[in-house]
Amino acid sequence: MAIRRAFIVAVLGLGFAALSYSASAADDDALDLKVDEPGLTRAPSGKSIRIFGELAAGRMSQRYGLPDVTTRRASLDFTWDLKLSSQWRALLSDRLDDVHPVDSGNRSTLNSLREGFVGWQSEDARLSIDVGRANVRFGPAYGFNPTDYFRDGASRAVTSSDPLALRENRLGTVMVRGQQLGANGGLGVAFAPKLQDEPSQGSMSLDLGSTNHTDRILLHLSTQFGEKTSVQAFAFNDRRKGTQLGANGSVLVGDAAVGFFEWSGGRDATLLSEALDLTPSIVTRHRAVIGLTYTTTSRLALTAEAEYNGFALSQDEWRRLAATEGQHALDAYLYHVQRRQDIASRRALMLYATQRDAILKNLELKGMLRHNLDDQSHFAWVEARYHWPRADVALQWQGNFGKASSEYGSVRGQRLLQLLVAVYY
Repeated sequence: MAIRRAFIVAVLGLGFAALSYSASAADDDALDLKVDEPGLTRAPSGKSIRIFGELAAGRMSQRYGLPDVTTRRASLDFTWDLKLSSQWRALLSDRLDDVHPVDSGNRSTLNSLREGFVGWQSEDARLSIDVGRANVRFGPAYGFNPTDYFRDGASRAVTSSDPLALRENRLGTVMVRGQQLGANGGLGVAFAPKLQDEPSQGSMSLDLGSTNHTDRILLHLSTQFGEKTSVQAFAFNDRRKGTQLGANGSVLVGDAAVGFFEWSGGRDATLLSEALDLTPSIVTRHRAVIGLTYTTTSRLALTAEAEYNGFALSQDEWRRLAATEGQHALDAYLYHVQRRQDIASRRALMLYATQRDAILKNLELKGMLRHNLDDQSHFAWVEARYHWPRADVALQWQGNFGKASSEYGSVRGQRLLQLLVAVYY
């Protein structure tokens, strides 16, 4: 424990010491960010500080004879990216959410220290090292990412149904990460030590038990085959569960379509055994996604994914759980799946669409459909968002549909309509 405490102190001390370094120097220099695979969240180029606030209010209908409820949320999002020199930078990213209503036992106000790390890169930008809490994300898929190995437990406050926003807003993992880039790819390693045993619901907690609950190490190799194809390979070890191997890739198909895949196989706990606080059942199975994104000349982007999760409940297992354990067990299972950013069924489909400048300039339309192939239930979400230079206004609607014992048909919240206002500074 003494070593772990020393690690925390050293990491946070380095991060905040670097952040206290002359902020005016960072403002004078434009950011020179290295090109990297999806990984560390960065502030927009040319800005060292990004702040925005969100207010949302809506009305949700519920099942089981429960009355409609009014929902509301206030969020403050802060990112500070400092260029300390040509080779050193530091990043601090934090988000404060106040959400109503919340489930019994949960806090309405949660602060998420998403990132706080120091980074160094060589003069030729081929070698880089990051130390601290970093939101490292892998995988080209939209709705489910089997090769995104640090997603487990990272969703501290769920404020959106958009999977892209969920990946952006989650907690980072405290780690030491190094990467060597070559002419056609790169080799990287990330080590995330165990720092706490259990997650924390404390409003201002660092919640290291969610992101650093066991020792984990990830090796990854990326390469490109010409200008149209890129592939990554992974070896991941969780000290409590075992080893997984994985791969993902994307390929440009013609001028308007991108095909992609993700696969991960190896030892992990079944989601149900973790959700019900049982002794985790460690098995060897697979997760996989295959998909295609097509973009039209009118800037309409359509993505379709087929998803598989061998660690989720099968159709028969879901029926037995609903019949023997009841709604409480279903709720616990779905909550755990959400925290792990997994999918609850063995087989699923997802459709995701984005249309920019729809009807009006600066009006963006988004929509998503998730379909459980095992029980035929589905979830739909749509958003209309108008962009101004320093503000957005969005109207969002979502609904859960299916039989009472199905994944989406068992969710207490049936439909939600809400208005959101975001202001950027």
